[in-house]
Amino acid sequence: MSTQQPRPDNVVPDVKRREGPAFSWDPALSRRGLVLSGGAAVTAAAAGCSFFSTDSDADGGSGGDKGPEAPMLAERVEAGELPPVAERLPKEPIVIQAAESIGQYGGTWNTAITGASDGPWLWRTLAYEPLLKRTRDWQSAELNLASAFEANEDASEFTITLREGVRWSDGEPLTTKDVEFAYHDVNLNTDLTQGVPPELLGPDGEPGELEIVDDYTFVFRFNGPKPLFEEDMSRGTAGQRFTFYPRHYLEQFHVDYNENADQEALDEGFDGWAARFTSLGNLWNFLWENPDLPTLLAWTCKKPVSDADHALFERNPYYFKVDEEGSQLPYIDEVRYNIIADVETMFAHAINGDYHFHSRHFNDNAHRADAVENEESGGYTVLELESTYSSDMNIAFNFNHADPALRAIIKDKQFRIALSHAIDRQELIDVLWSRQGEASQPAPLPESRFYDEEFSTQYTEFDTDLANQILDDAGYALGSNGVRAASDGTPLEFTVSIADDSLLGTTWIDAMDMIKDTWAAVGVTLHINGQPRENWQAGIDENEYDLTVWTGDGGNIDETIAVMWYMAGGPSGGAYWARQWSAHYTLQGAQDEDMVEAPIAPVAAQHDLYDQFLGEPDEAARDDIFREILAIAKEEFWAIGTVRGPAPWAIQSNSLHNVGGTMPENPTYGTPCPAKPEQWYIDQE
Repeated sequence: MSTQQPRPDNVVPDVKRREGPAFSWDPALSRRGLVLSGGAAVTAAAAGCSFFSTDSDADGGSGGDKGPEAPMLAERVEAGELPPVAERLPKEPIVIQAAESIGQYGGTWNTAITGASDGPWLWRTLAYEPLLKRTRDWQSAELNLASAFEANEDASEFTITLREGVRWSDGEPLTTKDVEFAYHDVNLNTDLTQGVPPELLGPDGEPGELEIVDDYTFVFRFNGPKPLFEEDMSRGTAGQRFTFYPRHYLEQFHVDYNENADQEALDEGFDGWAARFTSLGNLWNFLWENPDLPTLLAWTCKKPVSDADHALFERNPYYFKVDEEGSQLPYIDEVRYNIIADVETMFAHAINGDYHFHSRHFNDNAHRADAVENEESGGYTVLELESTYSSDMNIAFNFNHADPALRAIIKDKQFRIALSHAIDRQELIDVLWSRQGEASQPAPLPESRFYDEEFSTQYTEFDTDLANQILDDAGYALGSNGVRAASDGTPLEFTVSIADDSLLGTTWIDAMDMIKDTWAAVGVTLHINGQPRENWQAGIDENEYDLTVWTGDGGNIDETIAVMWYMAGGPSGGAYWARQWSAHYTLQGAQDEDMVEAPIAPVAAQHDLYDQFLGEPDEAARDDIFREILAIAKEEFWAIGTVRGPAPWAIQSNSLHNVGGTMPENPTYGTPCPAKPEQWYIDQE
């Protein structure tokens, strides 16, 4: 175990590499490898650059005499409600350099959500405070809640030091007692967590071992190399497994600490203590439903999402970051989420200038022209983002369909190839994508180091004669009613389930309506079932769907993380084409009793390869393993891609500063959190 003391973030460590072969890994898709030398700290490969630097290339201007904290907090200090700001900050607060200029305090960041199911936008704007954070360009990691993060030589053991003096939003200190509670009493508790999160599992699927060293230092050990653990600890949900559960607050709801917890839960109308604990402290939704829950985020819940017409979050008086002048962040007082279920109504508010920053729901190609046209009158700028999606709409047939007859058809690769050829992608581009875009399958983008042109373009030629010939050869006879059937008489008739209130919901419905006609020309009947996202998600979770559509995650920047279009399972969730096989892999068989069929050989082979990928220390060798996974995906053709259109965009108010320009649009990236909204500010003049 290293005895190195935590160091200030702006100090470059004097680290020497040991002689002999170094153990290296790539932090989250970076081409620049990191080196671990015995017990030495992780450092950047480039000389003279601190790996965990909080420095920025931006030159901050002057924000004037704004003082060390927000006026609203200074008033509370004066009234005796809060301790002085110096006592609320950690021993070594993180210094955030401004993207453009030193800011000013005040204002409300106005944005919107569709409702309680719109958790992703809340997460993207509020909830990215893991142990480590990705840099804005996503190429490396930097210290965050951790003030030191060290690995042994084979990356099987990690010594992590919490930033001393960080406090929960109610003023209680963050210590390893919270880490211990989060790991043993939440993540390993089968009543609360179905399947240990994969980032906490060793190479053989066994949970890691936690050792508490002192109030701020802990060691996490695996039974073999876990070279991507550093990457895991810099991703949103994964990186907060140890620091998202305030022990001092949540113990009262946990049966191991309160013998009356179960009865109290029943008295409050819950099914038991675990249901109440999950409702009040669940990693996914508690942030916006329980104002009493302490957090470590820049803004904390004041008015829950379930209340009336908006949710409201106010600045955390104990937030652990400051600007270059030593003034506590965030600059913005509040974040307000207007609850607007109808996307067109939301868009009308956007072009009226009612939002300060928004990059969700309506930022598709169909709304772009109107957004640009109204920039001047709305007082905003359309900020072009960087697309990372392989396709704007991938089509996923359900390989785990409960009906064995339909399942057999769906698993027939020739059936899927024929339907791909029966899509007129150019017509989709001309009609729905404003003549901007290109045909693409679910494959890495040209910008990706994993790009394979043949994979990206295979079976994209529109040819109904070829599609008919493939279906004829595969034994799907055309009936007198114009509908084909399998040899057992099962008609080729399917219903596509679409979340019609998602970002591209309207486009997806229109696109599938056009595809419905071209598929009918080859004897396949398609019905369209558009529905609210909550209903759609329930159907997906219950395995009650024939096929569905979604964006092509994993095209670039997060290919090896968002693998759901390449294999069944992975860190970013289940594949829509094989949810049960995904759960089998991700949950280590915890839900196998629900599987209609064991994973087929190519799926199992990909699972084995991904296990090898996760344990491979060498970056080049790891990339080669991933290319094997992609080769199987290319050969098996799990899902059907359609069109890759122009990149998404965001609306940025002209009064909002420090956004810093374009950024990737990507769920793994968590747009816009890596742009550090805590240093954004609103011009009050």
